[in-house]
Amino acid sequence: MAQALDWDLSSVRQLNTFFSALHDLGKFARAFQGLAPGLSPTLVPPIASKQYRSCRHDTMGWLLWKDHLSLNFPEGILGNPGSGFWAAWIKAVAGHHGSPPMETARNGWSELSAEDYFHADDVAAAHQFVAAAAQLIRVRDMPAPTRSMIPILKRHAWRLAGMTVLADWLGSDQRFFRYHDEPMPLDRYWAEMAQPNAREALVAAGLGPAPVRQWNRPADLFGYLDTPTPLQRLAAELPLGPGPELFLLEDVTGAGKTEAALMLTYRLMAAGKAQGFYFGLPTMATSNQMYARVGSVYRSLYEPDASPSLVLSHGARQMIDAFRESVLVPGQPLTDLDYSPGEGSATAQCSAWLADNRKKALLAHVGVGTLDQALLAVLPVRHQSLRLAGLAGKVLVADEVHAYDPYMRTLLARLLQAHASQGGSAVLLSATLPADMRRELVQAFMRGRGADAGDVPDDGRYPLVTHAHAHVLAYPCDTRPEVKRTVKVQWLHDEAEVQRLVLAQAQAGRGVCWIRNTVGDARRAYEGLQKEGASHVTLFHSRYAMGDRLAIEDKVLATYGKKSSAEQRAGRILVSTQVVEQSLDLDFDVLISDLAPIDLLIQRAGRLHRHRRDAQGNPAGHEGREAPVLYIFGPRPDMAPRADWYKAVLPGANAVYPNTGRLWLTQQVLCAAGEIVSPGKPGQPGAVRTLVEGVYGVDAQEIPDALLQASSRQEGEAMAHISQANFNALEIERGYSNDSNRQWHEDTMVPTRLSDEDSVAVYLVRVRGESELEPWFPGGALAWELSSIRIHAKQVVGLSPEWEQRYGHRLTLLRGETRLLEEPTLIVPLSVDHSGRYVAEVTSREAELQSACYDSVMGWRVG
Repeated sequence: MAQALDWDLSSVRQLNTFFSALHDLGKFARAFQGLAPGLSPTLVPPIASKQYRSCRHDTMGWLLWKDHLSLNFPEGILGNPGSGFWAAWIKAVAGHHGSPPMETARNGWSELSAEDYFHADDVAAAHQFVAAAAQLIRVRDMPAPTRSMIPILKRHAWRLAGMTVLADWLGSDQRFFRYHDEPMPLDRYWAEMAQPNAREALVAAGLGPAPVRQWNRPADLFGYLDTPTPLQRLAAELPLGPGPELFLLEDVTGAGKTEAALMLTYRLMAAGKAQGFYFGLPTMATSNQMYARVGSVYRSLYEPDASPSLVLSHGARQMIDAFRESVLVPGQPLTDLDYSPGEGSATAQCSAWLADNRKKALLAHVGVGTLDQALLAVLPVRHQSLRLAGLAGKVLVADEVHAYDPYMRTLLARLLQAHASQGGSAVLLSATLPADMRRELVQAFMRGRGADAGDVPDDGRYPLVTHAHAHVLAYPCDTRPEVKRTVKVQWLHDEAEVQRLVLAQAQAGRGVCWIRNTVGDARRAYEGLQKEGASHVTLFHSRYAMGDRLAIEDKVLATYGKKSSAEQRAGRILVSTQVVEQSLDLDFDVLISDLAPIDLLIQRAGRLHRHRRDAQGNPAGHEGREAPVLYIFGPRPDMAPRADWYKAVLPGANAVYPNTGRLWLTQQVLCAAGEIVSPGKPGQPGAVRTLVEGVYGVDAQEIPDALLQASSRQEGEAMAHISQANFNALEIERGYSNDSNRQWHEDTMVPTRLSDEDSVAVYLVRVRGESELEPWFPGGALAWELSSIRIHAKQVVGLSPEWEQRYGHRLTLLRGETRLLEEPTLIVPLSVDHSGRYVAEVTSREAELQSACYDSVMGWRVG
């Protein structure tokens, strides 16, 4: 910021400290002081006309500046105090309770005025405080900002706002900042108490500096990386550019993209461009695995005596003792009173935030979680500035970029723009991206950098690294020999035929996986195989409590992971949904998939013969198994298909992948090629890039008329979702203000996803005896996180009246004991019915009464 303004760094630091000290100017208001009228009746006598309504003390602070201080500021401190530059700065610190200060009352029409809240004595007291703070912090004769500096300040105001929130929370921690009724001079308090205590609070919060370690070779970060892949070698040697940088890595599954991303991240950190990173993934399951992979290497990024913090954005049982989660450890007693209904004190807000690891991960030196937590940094939601500040100074790593729909992809582009504008770098990973998607993401980053991307290279080579800094460059590279292969494609059109194939291959001693496109289809396939007498069948999908999901994940990785033996794999069957197609290092002997879009089928095929094994399935230095075949279950190829061509065979999946035209093109390109060639050469039939562009490219085959309506409808919805994302996203260049988005003070929650898969977290409790409630996974620090499950938001909005009457009182007590469970969090008590099942009665979004049940094999079911 100092560099962008061309101001002395020490002056900017002093100004930041000074304005931070002014964050609570609104508390001078007689309206605020009247909330506790008995504390100082002679010093601040209550005035009936000064009522605490229509806005909070954060907005009152801004009103005081706008209506009084900017017009009559103490002399000799700021140049031109009425400048919009200083107004943007005070808005950033005044809006420290999660959103910018209001300009009008909530009805949108009534202008707010300081006179409604402040008495003349309050204004005079605030004036004296500002002068005393300036003298203490030695802010004198600061230069008058020019008009050209206002956009620069607005761009940085988001980070200033986030830092103020964090400082306010730390300063409210009574372990370090206890209340004192002993009068003392301000300079003595500042030197002897405030600053020493602040240093202790920073260290205890895990926010102290963690020096980056210097390695001669980035590959030395990994104890297991004896021979880097071509992509990893390029990541270690590619020249870094000036300023913020974007790397987009495209390579086949199993090419070592994660390690390459961490190498680039380390190099950016070693170059002083970052102090840590956040690894964002599409799903919770993928972030669990990435947490384990990052956890094994993150300490190598820092000096041995450093204490970097690593936080997963949701609980992982097996990690709790292995890694330090000391970022603002919650648990201090809440002795501050809330200011008013719905307006918690800084202590209360801090505790509620930190009870949720999803948010805390953005403040750690190293965070791993879903990309959603980072996307919230560019949406008008409470405390988004803290998220954006948490990302500042970090490398943003986003995996499986191809997996995001148009809405999320647009938000990702806006996040890249915001991150680059703060000086942040990013690394994006994907098996492959359509050219237009690559162009969109690169251009967004370059806009944030304040540069023109020009013509982003439409490079058909693959694998490919796109590097954006002052310019946009493209570097092709080879891939590792083990993942260079040709996978034959074979079609199946009868579900019974698929079942027979699965059983026969398992009986032949192979490790088999059948990927279904819906949870319902996966459950049916699982039950069908069991009825046919199959043993060693595992069901894996996304509708499990976290504890069960982790257990199944561990079992799947042990059975089909890189180090699994023939004895562990032989005859085992996995029936799964999309949870296995991303970030899990799995290796199947036989793989069957429902027809899905081409990019997802390429991902799924990457789980077939991923590691070299002998004919029996044991790890080996050579591949001894028969040539890999990807079996695809779907409708028969048809050059003149009916409108229900796909839906007639896979009705449930039609809701998940409704663009039937793209599915038809997927089948056409695979039928024409008969194989998937990884990576293949430009233009080669079956090559990864050729297949993707054959479905998504401008030269793709025309879609038949019968399917065109569905495809056009989906493309229309995609355009609407892009517009919705742009409407929802913050306009960062407008600064931390209501001008950045119209939805700041509305009651609606702005989502990170716009799909039928919109989900909410539900916490499962087991009913013991008549009414005793306990977490589904009792005991341990992560009992509630392990007992959480994400389900369709429309499925459950509350309990049935009978269930509410039966358990409502106990649930109220439970919410009072645990911050994480406070309203509006959903808690579902499950009790044993006559058949031994754990069941609950719930209401849906349509107010329908429904029966729900849960078990560790089938997961959550409704109806």
